[in-house]
Amino acid sequence: MKRYHTRAIVAILFVVFGSAALFAGGKAEKSASPAQAEHHLRIYVGELTPRTRTASDRWDPPSYMDTLVERYTEMNPGVSIEILPELPAGDEFETWVTTQYLAGRGPDVGTQLFSEVHRHVARGWYLNLSPYLDEPNPYVPGNTRWRDTFLPGVINTGTGPDGNVYVIPTGLVGTAIFYNQDIFDELRLTPPRTWAEFIAIQETIKNAGYVPFAFHMAGNPYQANWALRSMQDMLFDGELGRIKGTNEPVERTTIEAEGISQKELVAAIRSGEYTAIDPRWQEQLRLLKEWSAYWDPSWLSMNVDDAHRMFVTGRSAMMWHSSGRVRPIQTDTLRRFEYGTFSFPRITSESSRFATGIDAPAIGGFTGAGPFNVAAGTVARGVKDHAIDFLRFITAPDNLIPLHADLGAYVPGVRGEFDVAPEIAPFIESLARGTFRIESFFRGLTREYSDQFVRTLQEYLLDRTSLEQASRDIQGYMDQAAAELIDLNNWDIP
Repeated sequence: MKRYHTRAIVAILFVVFGSAALFAGGKAEKSASPAQAEHHLRIYVGELTPRTRTASDRWDPPSYMDTLVERYTEMNPGVSIEILPELPAGDEFETWVTTQYLAGRGPDVGTQLFSEVHRHVARGWYLNLSPYLDEPNPYVPGNTRWRDTFLPGVINTGTGPDGNVYVIPTGLVGTAIFYNQDIFDELRLTPPRTWAEFIAIQETIKNAGYVPFAFHMAGNPYQANWALRSMQDMLFDGELGRIKGTNEPVERTTIEAEGISQKELVAAIRSGEYTAIDPRWQEQLRLLKEWSAYWDPSWLSMNVDDAHRMFVTGRSAMMWHSSGRVRPIQTDTLRRFEYGTFSFPRITSESSRFATGIDAPAIGGFTGAGPFNVAAGTVARGVKDHAIDFLRFITAPDNLIPLHADLGAYVPGVRGEFDVAPEIAPFIESLARGTFRIESFFRGLTREYSDQFVRTLQEYLLDRTSLEQASRDIQGYMDQAAAELIDLNNWDIP
């Protein structure tokens, strides 16, 4: 397979992050702990969880974390490490995380999206990593500050609302819509650039007897989240300064929802500057419902694995996912067609009176596998130093680069030498457009609001409630979430 070598990926990262100072990392020897394991670490590493390939697997699962754990415990015989089983993303994982931390049993080293960590910072669940990032990483020869081993976007993304770092997001990821090239060729279709073209080609595909889109909302309904984030960013482009309270243009960056903070969003909700009753806000729900006419009818019960199978077997023409789905699609023995990718389409005046004409934002950034955190409970359990040390070990470039290469899904966010598969490079290049600037749906406010929003959205998409009623219901939930966040964070917002 052809590869993007270091020089190529440096150019991509320079465009995206304005920094191309990369270097090769290395390991340093550490003194061993006592002969018997006196300290036990429970770690949760999500997609990086190693397991043996089973008869039902159609591609190789990751395994390199086992290698790193074995290597680390050999160097530190006083430490034992338990890798917790991977859970499905979405409600099941969120429920597990919440109950674990409430019980004081959050994983010593865990994996969660930075936005999820930041949502719970005020609860005191996570260790502030800032002081440790200013100390050397002993597993990188010559290093004087651990933070300097990462690309700039890692630390910026991991910085919480109080200015401290609680999570280290080490995987750089982008998203795209995958399409069946054979179906497109058969119907003489080309990838759409606008929303009007997107809807039109799906009508053609549907009339030809194919399912246009494998859209899933069971388990983790992130596709709806991605769609609404993208639509809102385009539709509200000229309104974001007013919502932020500055009346100045809000630029896109490579950090998701950096344009408007949660506190600024809450203030806008309280002042009425951001409301679900606004026709511009309602427009994104209307467009999503328009699109739903082209989803497989089982979208409400379909999960990501169902959508993947529908796509690779040729039953659907398109699906939406991140670079994390490239290797599974490429290596899946069920696929018998060529595929391509395109970006989420631009909303124009042909489709909406609120169109601003700007391109859709990127969905991604430093949100891929390996947003690592350390539980605050490690202090009471007496394993804080061991958790920090293990995290330094696995994020050393010589260890993190092969860890991500084994997964084959994301670009490691460290300064080092690595190759990037050409099929992943376009996902990373998409980040040059900048990511969405405001998050008000699934992770923007509270967990309760997220659940209420999803239920109401589903009722609307199923024609069980009107757009007006759904908007009024969501506004009520939004007001309640804003009040709860003000109390939780002691914000001085009228």
